Amino acid sequence: MTASPSILVFGVGSVGAIYLHQLQCAGCTVTAVCRSNYDVVAHHGFTLRSPRFGTVTYRPDHTVRSVHDCPRDTEYDYVLVTAKAFPGRTPSLADQLRPVLENHPNTAIVLAQNGIDIEKDIADAFPSNPVISGVVYLPTVQTEAGVIDHAEPLDLLELGTYPARAPEEHTWAAKKFVELMIKGGGDAVLFEDIQEARWAKLLLNAAWNPICALSLCTDGGFLLTSEPFARDLAWGIMMEIVALARAVGIAGVDEEAAKKRFALAERRAKEGTGREMSMLQDVNMGRPFEVEAIMGNAVRLGRKCGVSMPRLETVYALAKGRLDVLMGCRV
Repeated sequence: MTASPSILVFGVGSVGAIYLHQLQCAGCTVTAVCRSNYDVVAHHGFTLRSPRFGTVTYRPDHTVRSVHDCPRDTEYDYVLVTAKAFPGRTPSLADQLRPVLENHPNTAIVLAQNGIDIEKDIADAFPSNPVISGVVYLPTVQTEAGVIDHAEPLDLLELGTYPARAPEEHTWAAKKFVELMIKGGGDAVLFEDIQEARWAKLLLNAAWNPICALSLCTDGGFLLTSEPFARDLAWGIMMEIVALARAVGIAGVDEEAAKKRFALAERRAKEGTGREMSMLQDVNMGRPFEVEAIMGNAVRLGRKCGVSMPRLETVYALAKGRLDVLMGCRV
């Protein structure tokens, strides 16, 4: 790794824009793959409004529309993926990244994405590259192209190698990325087994994302709509995730972990500060949302393992219908 690490950020929406800022603050040279917001970012950069970073305007060192626009002779130290996870989509994420990873086995791939079982396809496609799985806690939204609102100081990235028992150089790459994120002003933690953290985040995502996308409520707002039924639905989904985690041997994803995360929505309901979850943001903006990575992978695993998940299966089927209509796949 060079003194000024070279990093490609793929899918620079609200999360990617903040991580780009952090990495530049850490002394990295950052190339941004911007798709829908390319024109604005290329000409004006990003404007970030944040209680943690202040109000700042900044530009990527290089801005491109596609990885095909990156120089073929450039070898990045890291490719940071902050695009949404859409397993099964064509072209696959691996195919999209191939131009910058082919013949560069030392480039580490950081998957800062939601859901479970999202790493295997990348690891299979690039077996020599370090794969680092990341769990994001960063409440932010891109209110318009290039304008990022970071609602509260929370900025935590939990990281670990995939698989957990990885070669020493892969673990070293993960440690160095943690150091860069901390140096840039965020919080980052290295896990020996990142899957525990990924499944703990699923407690939140599997419950609140589809509920908010379907009801058009914030998390706290939904709890106020039909006591005790709203609470029972969200809590029941969390308990189904706990049962599935237990069945597949994921440690630490238990009722206490669920209570801790459920308390966030309860506090927001009490304070009137409900959060607009990412799926709800996507529905409001007419964008595809992460049905399969967050819910589909979980319900299929549940059926495979014989774990009853009637609540999650119901919201999955409804959310899949909403997504198909949103994308024009159904009338």
